[in-house]
Amino acid sequence: MKSLLLLSMLCSSAALSGQSLFDSTYLVRRTDVFFATGKADLSPEANLVLDSVAQWVTEKKEIARIRISAHTDSIGEFKNNEKLAQSRAQAVQKALESRKIRPATIEISSFGERQPVTVNATEAGRQRNRRATISLLRAVPMTTYAGQVRDRDTGKGIETTVSFRSKTRIDSTRTDTTGHYSVLLPRDSLVRVEVIAKGYLFQSEMMRIFGSPELFKKYNKSPDIVLPPAKPGEKAVIRDLFFVGDEATLLKISEPELPKIVRFMEINPTIKVEVAGHINHPGVAPDKIDAWEQELSVKRAETVYYFLLRNGVAKERLTYKGYGNSDMLFPKSSASMEQQQQNRRVEIRVVE
Repeated sequence: MKSLLLLSMLCSSAALSGQSLFDSTYLVRRTDVFFATGKADLSPEANLVLDSVAQWVTEKKEIARIRISAHTDSIGEFKNNEKLAQSRAQAVQKALESRKIRPATIEISSFGERQPVTVNATEAGRQRNRRATISLLRAVPMTTYAGQVRDRDTGKGIETTVSFRSKTRIDSTRTDTTGHYSVLLPRDSLVRVEVIAKGYLFQSEMMRIFGSPELFKKYNKSPDIVLPPAKPGEKAVIRDLFFVGDEATLLKISEPELPKIVRFMEINPTIKVEVAGHINHPGVAPDKIDAWEQELSVKRAETVYYFLLRNGVAKERLTYKGYGNSDMLFPKSSASMEQQQQNRRVEIRVVE
């Protein structure tokens, strides 16, 4: 029992990976305390865990809510286990209140034997199920983020899905028939906003979620998303696609970018594209760059090409080409670091 408690204390900080961006709180710490068979009494080890929890809450001063969920093993009658779990939740609640935790911040729930974390076939398994889980949640100030997805050429709204991705969370919402959307997002957070719509090239942009429309205007940022029709000649840059320096090896941070190209090809099943690779080498004529640089642009395009093949895109819908430095977005040698990064890019070009 003691080893289980120590393990729980070591692993108590956690992120709730499936949590929605639309929640106004998020999990910052989770801890379990364990009970003897048929008992709701707190052991000395459990009291040490609660001492640690109370101290952490007092020092951090950021906890908006404490959730206690209590459980039992499957020994005994179902109704009795429901009552036992309730008693365990109340025992933890009372213990935290005695440690100066405000009662208004505590919520309790009990699940009896209905939510085991493992099988009850062994004593070790039953011990893990005889638990109360304490979840500490921090409040996140939310703000409304609203805009419109529309056709670049006609200005018409597009009915589609808008996705939001931060470091730890992914979520999405649908636009209405006029292309408008409105969601609640954590204020002052950095969120990548992405749209993939049938008949259009994909679009993504990293946005800071300001607390008021006035700030968006001040910094010349718009939540509106304009999509170019996916017709021959149009192209889309694969943003946040980073390679090891002077290599065609993708950095791990780039992995979330490639699946959206697969999704774009899936929802536009008749489109054929070219994967185009580019390098940054301003001030040098395209026919004067080193052969290895030209080959690098080819290999970077090839990396994306083979990813699409491995993920189900038909070969006859794909070609790839390296353009060296012949099509830089910022050809001047005085280009900023950000502009140089944009020169080193891979694009998707619609062929037909």
